[in-house]
Amino acid sequence: MTRQELVEKARTLLAHRLKIDRKMIRPETSIYDLGADSLDVLVIARDFEEVFSIVIYTREIQQIRTFDDIISQLSQKIGCEG
Repeated sequence: MTRQELVEKARTLLAHRLKIDRKMIRPETSIYDLGADSLDVLVIARDFEEVFSIVIYTREIQQIRTFDDIISQLSQKIGCEG
């Protein structure tokens, strides 16, 4: 999976979970500015675990602030290209 494919898949998942337009999600966008609360972030992390067959630890979830943070963590865990 390329980084761009990862970004698109993560953007779609996040938009679906938060019931927002995908266009609202940019790399620098704060997850909390999109309407998420701490419980939403936990649920979103679990969604990513299921979809990408990875494990995201609580300490890693606590570090998530922006969409770019999500992409960085996911790309490290799945070893995406480019």
